[in-house]
Amino acid sequence: MLWKKFEVLLYNQFMRKFYPGSLAVIAFAGAGAIMVAINIPSVSAALKNAAYLAVEPLQRSTWQAGAQLYAAVGPVFKSSEIGRENERLREQIAKLIGEKVAIEDLKKENELLRQSLHLELNAEFDLKLANIVGKDVLSDILLLDQGSRNMIEIGMPVITSQRGLVGKITKVYPNFSEVTLISEKDFSFDVKVGDDKVDGLVKGKGGFVSFVDLVPKDMQINQNDAVYTSGLGGIFPAGLVVGMIDRVNKNDVETFQSAAIIPAFNANTGRQVFIASGKYPLGVNTVAVPGKSNKNE
Repeated sequence: MLWKKFEVLLYNQFMRKFYPGSLAVIAFAGAGAIMVAINIPSVSAALKNAAYLAVEPLQRSTWQAGAQLYAAVGPVFKSSEIGRENERLREQIAKLIGEKVAIEDLKKENELLRQSLHLELNAEFDLKLANIVGKDVLSDILLLDQGSRNMIEIGMPVITSQRGLVGKITKVYPNFSEVTLISEKDFSFDVKVGDDKVDGLVKGKGGFVSFVDLVPKDMQINQNDAVYTSGLGGIFPAGLVVGMIDRVNKNDVETFQSAAIIPAFNANTGRQVFIASGKYPLGVNTVAVPGKSNKNE
């Protein structure tokens, strides 16, 4: 009997010392497994959607309010009564920050909708407002919180409230969709440059960088000239703002000239976009395929 009591006491001491750490390891390993699953190409769309759905609240809060929360809360002391009081205050602060972020998001959403109505975007497109909830670390692809359950389809253009071009929907899950940005490497489409509507081709270089290429050398393009989609090739409808010319590269030896672009959409600061469909003549069944010529599929 004495040995049995000693065995139980030893077991309890062991569990107090090591079990909490084991839980942390298991939780960490589980989170790591989810992140790995999201980035494996062979994983099914259904499994990826489930993984995105599991981590979406964390990604959204990190994307929108992480810096504010960190600055406001700071380190929490763990000593007796002071530690408990600080923990309570931390929860209250986090709740207040969350409410503030929600209010600010609602204000911005209403402002975006007002801007789209003012620009008569709704007369040209069926618009679905989407939040940016994540980014592919290996490419210029953003994750949006609208999917097939919201009638989102592959091929739909993604724009800003100011008609700025963001990119194209290239993958759809039930609750989410992926937009490939125009800066993705080898992404290309036809454009017009400046008031003279000089023909050119926008190409992505990756890292949120794109440029205009194949502009005839005898045509004049200048810094700050606007760059618009031409509607040719069926990749995007005409008249969307790609950006403006930043720097012109002209060489007497080359047949064509090129120019760097300041994009209309800033992927580093953008938080909400519009997914467009339906009303423009080209329809939504054309897909931008990086590395291929601009033709209807």
